[in-house]
Amino acid sequence: MSRFSRTLLRWLMAIVTLVGLASAALAADYTQGVTSSGSTAVIWFKSTVATTWVDAHYQVNSGPQQNLRMGYNAANARYETPVTGVASGNTLSYFFTYNNGNPAYDTPRFSATIGGTATPPPATSGAVCFYENANYLGASFCADADSSWVGSAWNDRISSVKIRSGTSLQLFDDINYGGRTITLTADAPNLGNNSSFNDLVSSFRIRQTGSAVDLPEGSGVMTLKLVNGTNGAWQDQQVYWSIIGYDPVTKVLSYVDNTGRLVPASLAHNDGANHLTKNGQNYSNYFYKLNEMPWVSIPRIDSGRMFISLGSPMFIKINQAGDGRLGFAGPDMNNTSDPNQDVNFEWIEFTVDQWGYHGNTTRVDQFGFPLQTRLLGRDGYDRTLGENTSRAKIFADFEAMAQPEFRSLVQRPYRIVAPAKSVFNQGQAYGNYFAAYVDQVWANYATTDLVFTAEAGTFRGRVIGNDFVFSKNGGPQNLYIRGKPTTQEILEGSGRLASGSADEKVVQAQITAAFNRHLLMRVDPSQWSTASTYYGAGPANYYSKFWHDHSIDGLAYGFCYDDVRSQSTLLEHPTPRGMFITVGW
Repeated sequence: MSRFSRTLLRWLMAIVTLVGLASAALAADYTQGVTSSGSTAVIWFKSTVATTWVDAHYQVNSGPQQNLRMGYNAANARYETPVTGVASGNTLSYFFTYNNGNPAYDTPRFSATIGGTATPPPATSGAVCFYENANYLGASFCADADSSWVGSAWNDRISSVKIRSGTSLQLFDDINYGGRTITLTADAPNLGNNSSFNDLVSSFRIRQTGSAVDLPEGSGVMTLKLVNGTNGAWQDQQVYWSIIGYDPVTKVLSYVDNTGRLVPASLAHNDGANHLTKNGQNYSNYFYKLNEMPWVSIPRIDSGRMFISLGSPMFIKINQAGDGRLGFAGPDMNNTSDPNQDVNFEWIEFTVDQWGYHGNTTRVDQFGFPLQTRLLGRDGYDRTLGENTSRAKIFADFEAMAQPEFRSLVQRPYRIVAPAKSVFNQGQAYGNYFAAYVDQVWANYATTDLVFTAEAGTFRGRVIGNDFVFSKNGGPQNLYIRGKPTTQEILEGSGRLASGSADEKVVQAQITAAFNRHLLMRVDPSQWSTASTYYGAGPANYYSKFWHDHSIDGLAYGFCYDDVRSQSTLLEHPTPRGMFITVGW
């Protein structure tokens, strides 16, 4: 089962069990903040949508994370959670999980200093970015369209601002959107030179109208539009794309044609009139050129992949399983005779269902060239994820990595392969890379318990014999990692780390992530959601770390369970309008 199939399975299981993996929140859904008096602080959350419950997750001075259902204060028309025993100067870090109807959403992380003011999340990218320096330097904060950040959470002077095309920004000097205002659009002037507004910015609103974005629409659920961002390295007629997935009604392997229809795949397509041939073998051809077909409006689709290649279409064979069902042989970089070894290719993977769009770019297998995905919602949602630098710099930076074991993963001129696709395989040069660390972990937890909390509950484990055995929420010890995982199993999330019941796979995913990020024994499990604690020592999956360091918002799919603790490039939205997929070079 592929990494994306495992992710999709976990989505479906979460829906069935009502445990749910929380989606990214829209800041327009709420306001929030912290008030304090004496030794008590109150975290509050005021919803503007159909919210019936809110959970607060908070830490005081990086202490253990507390997870509490918030009470509703009718007098203030908001949800509140008191935090006692605090003192002036303490740091309160927190975020919320709330519902809007049925789905659950996680907000960004916030922090407040008791007796001081709250601070925004770190600046990375967004529809609007503020800077304290006129040359776009200094402390900064970015936000996406349809968000609002009120004065109780951010209150600072700004000298410059960058605004994404199609976006308008209103700044206010009153936290309730009153007082003096100024409205700016893309290519706004340096605010330090704008005498009409030179007060403390207490709040702002961002709006982006659908008509401001050049995204055509058809009769399908959403539009996928490919953008040539190779800066002339490849012409549009050299950029190929294909979408292959499963019809959610018939469950049959299908491809998306140039009208946006799902067409059933067939073994006959390997030898059909439009087939491809390489090294004496025939292959299906579901590819279109960018100059011929720059966008398509797609229907609902399960386990879809949009393959993208440069200079040549990809060579994909349709095959048939023993039970008669059709599948396809995608590129396999472990196979030296794979016909795609000398093709520059990439893909995104996604599902479009009744709950919306769910998809991501991935580095789980390899890197061929930079990709960015920009998802637009019909409610103004707008977010971009992916690599944030050029292909040339990525190759150069990877070859200069401090960890020499990983440098050999560069396979010029075509790609950088994942560790488990090369010298970290079982029996290869670094096939025992994690072995000593695994021994230390097993020895440590033979005498002490490991306790961590995930979306599905709280788990307590101890090594018994050669097995790591866990209980869930105080129940019986019946969840297993049966034996010590190998390096390849850790890097792939396979074998011992992908077997058993649904709850066992939850445990195995968390442990896989903790091994790759080198968290076990080094970082308290209450901090496992804090990305700054990752990769602080070795052995670790420095291939994965590299992609986080070279990606927007620090998010990447560097290994199979990088979605654990919400570190992946997963984009989701219940009412998708469309997505731009930008091909970089």
